[in-house]
Amino acid sequence: MVNYKELLYPQLDEFITSQVHTCGEIFLVGGAIRNSYLRKDVKDLDFAVKKNAITAARNAADRFNGDFYILDKKRGAARALISIRGKKLIIDFTLLNGRSIDDDLNKRDFTINAMAIKIPLSSKVIDPLDGERDIKGSILRSCSQNSYQDDPVRTIRAIRFVNEFNLFLDQSEVELIKSASRSLDEISNERKRDEIINIFEKADVKKALIQMLEFGIFEKVFPEVKKLYKMELDFPHVHDAWTHSLQVVNYCQQLMAISKNYTDPKRLHPRIKQAINTLSTYKKSIITYMNDPINMNRSIYSLLILAGIYHDAGKGVVPPTIKDNRKRFPRHAKTGSELVTNRAKIMGFSNSEVEYLTKIVRFHMKPSQSEFTNKNKKDIHIHRFYKKTGSAGILIGFIHLSDVLATYEDTLTEERWNRAISSVNNIFDAYFIHYAKIITPPKIINGTDILKEFNLQPGKKIGGLLERVAEAQVNGEVNTKGEAINYLGQLLLDEKRDQENL
Repeated sequence: MVNYKELLYPQLDEFITSQVHTCGEIFLVGGAIRNSYLRKDVKDLDFAVKKNAITAARNAADRFNGDFYILDKKRGAARALISIRGKKLIIDFTLLNGRSIDDDLNKRDFTINAMAIKIPLSSKVIDPLDGERDIKGSILRSCSQNSYQDDPVRTIRAIRFVNEFNLFLDQSEVELIKSASRSLDEISNERKRDEIINIFEKADVKKALIQMLEFGIFEKVFPEVKKLYKMELDFPHVHDAWTHSLQVVNYCQQLMAISKNYTDPKRLHPRIKQAINTLSTYKKSIITYMNDPINMNRSIYSLLILAGIYHDAGKGVVPPTIKDNRKRFPRHAKTGSELVTNRAKIMGFSNSEVEYLTKIVRFHMKPSQSEFTNKNKKDIHIHRFYKKTGSAGILIGFIHLSDVLATYEDTLTEERWNRAISSVNNIFDAYFIHYAKIITPPKIINGTDILKEFNLQPGKKIGGLLERVAEAQVNGEVNTKGEAINYLGQLLLDEKRDQENL
C-alpha cells in the first residue's frame, strides 16, 4: 500500500489538500504512484481534478514562487515548476478525462500508470486495471486493446518504459505496437521528438533503437538512418553501417560516465574506462558543460546521442567509390549534416540545437587528422577546428572516440586508440584549460587600426586579416600590436607581389 503523504513534502501536502475546495476532487495519478512501487525517485507529480485545473496550477506556482505554464487550455491542463528544499518538482494539474476517476484511469496509456490516490484520503490506491500486479510481475501492458491506436505515440513510450523500468512485453502487446506504429505519421513531430528524447535520457539507447527497428518505429522517426540497415562496410570497419551506428551511440552513452553516474559501471568497455581515466582531468569542466543546455527542455547529452545516430547517415545517400580496393563514401559527413539538419528542423528543435547537430555531424571526422596530435601543428589546427565548430567541438570529441572504437572493436590497436585519446585530450585541453591562448587569443589589434595603418576599405578582407593575426598569436609569431602591424604589413606586401607576378 502506498501512502501519498510519503510522496509529498509537508508544505506541499498541505497546499494540495487546500485546493480540494477549488478543484472539487483531486487525485494523485500515474507516475508518482508507479515510481513509489518501483522505489524510484519522484520528480513529477500529476493531479487529475474535477474542475479548475489551470487555477490550481497557477496557485501552486504562486504559493511556492515557481513558474506557471498552460499546457493545453482546451483539455484544462497546466503546469507549475517549483522548488522545495532545493529539489525541483514538476506539478501538473489536468481535468479528469471522463465522468469519474475510473473513466480517466481506463483511458490512460499503461496499467502501471493507471493508479490513483484521492486527496486528502490516503489509505487506498485506486487500481481498476491491476497496475500493481503488473509492476510486481515486471510487465508492461496497455490499458486497452485500442490504447496504441488511440494515441500511436504510446508505441515510442512503450520502448522507454520497457528499458527504463526493466519490464517485459508479451507477444500480443508487441503485435499491438507493430500495428499502431504504422500510424505514427499522424502524430505531431514535436510529440514524437519529446518521447524520443525521453528514451535518450532514461533508457539503454542501443537496446531501445533495436526494438524501435523491430517494431516498425525507427523508420517513422529516423527514415534517413534506416537506409544503413545491413549496409556492408569495408575494412577497417568490423560492423555493417547500422550496427556501427548503434555501437557509436552505445559508446557515447558509456562515455557519459565521466559526467554522471552510469547505470552499470561494470558494463563499461575497458577502452572507454581508459579514455575516461585520461580525460578525468576535465571532469568538473565537462559536468558544467553538459549541465548547460542550449534549450531548457532538452539536454546537451540528447544532442550527442542524436548526432551519434546520424553521424554516418550520409553513407546511405552518397554513391560509394572504390579506392585502394576499399569502398569509400566521399563527403558523407557533409551529406549527413544536411540530413540531420533537415530532420532536426522537422522535429522542431530550436535553431541553436539544429546548428549544434549540423556541426557535430559535419566535422565528426576532423579529430582523425594527424595534425591534432602533432606537437608543432596541433594548436593552430585546433584553433581552426573551434572556429568551425564552436562549443560543439566538445561533443565531436566524444563522437570521435566512440567512432574509432566502433570501427575497430577488438581489432583496435593500442597505438590507434592512444592517438584517438590524445587527439580528444588536446581538443578538451584547448577548450577547458587554454581557451584564451588557443581558441580566442586576446585582441591586440582591431579593424579600425588596420584600416588606418594600411589605408584599406571596410569589407570582408579586414575580418580575414584579423583572423590571420589571431592565428599568428596562436603560433607564437606575434604578441603585441606593433608585431601584428609588422606581420600584416609583410603579409599585404607578399600578396601584392604575388598579384604582380600573375
